[in-house]
Amino acid sequence: MKATLRLLPVILLLLCACAVSPRASNSPQPPTVEAASPAPITDTASAPATAEKTISPPQADSALPSGPLSIVSLGDSLTQGDGDDSGVGGYPPRLQTLLDGLRPGSKVENLGRSGWTSTDLINGLNGEPSQLDAALAAKAQIATVWIGSNDLWYLYEYGPDPMTAEAEQTDLRAYEANVDIILGRLTRSGAKVFIALLDDQSKRPVVVHPPNPAEPAFTATSADDLARMSAHVNAYNDIIRRKAAQYGAQTVDFFHTDIFTAPATLYSDGNHPNTAGYEKIAQIWFAALQPYLK
Repeated sequence: MKATLRLLPVILLLLCACAVSPRASNSPQPPTVEAASPAPITDTASAPATAEKTISPPQADSALPSGPLSIVSLGDSLTQGDGDDSGVGGYPPRLQTLLDGLRPGSKVENLGRSGWTSTDLINGLNGEPSQLDAALAAKAQIATVWIGSNDLWYLYEYGPDPMTAEAEQTDLRAYEANVDIILGRLTRSGAKVFIALLDDQSKRPVVVHPPNPAEPAFTATSADDLARMSAHVNAYNDIIRRKAAQYGAQTVDFFHTDIFTAPATLYSDGNHPNTAGYEKIAQIWFAALQPYLK
């Protein structure tokens, strides 16, 4: 989730489509990628949206089969475990430990990649394979998905200056198409999918009170951008809820937590969780899965 990683292909499209100049030249620029990810493709096998209401609690027959479970975790640095100074590796290993009490022998495979966007998760990046393809190949019974943070960072750090409503709408369409592909392919594979609602990262200390003011992380993200980002994450979460309802996935709430604002759960960069933060995150994922593990 570092703004210096590389220019998101979707944002390149935004810049061209909106015919605006890039951010000021003193903004940090992402390294050149080996090959730009193609724009998200339409998943023609996806079912049309049919529901937008809150998902009902799990029914008795929705419990997963007894015995050990295979789980894949897809996402960005929050899944990979950036900031976890314990060396454990983020929430997936901790989730596996929690599952041992109910489903001994279960395995959680961490597919998360730092800096990846929803487009990267689908297509892969810089020679690294698609997380989505890897998850499907694993034939896991459960998939946890937490993606969108870098989509937001890159939009406001490298998008039009000043930001435009047209660019934001283009971004929302791209993000919705990506979430549709991710949830559609995973659920059709037979996996039970859990997808995270995003926190309001415009409130993270990395941009509100930079821990190292001499070297701020997001120099081209203005106060106006942060206000717009705060509204934009709500639009992202609306997409997540709607698509989760469409595909029968369960949402996991990280919007109504203080993990990303409380000093006790944040790493020194003011952006990623620390050891205590990942412990709390694992508990939240486990609480979401628990009703299906009886």
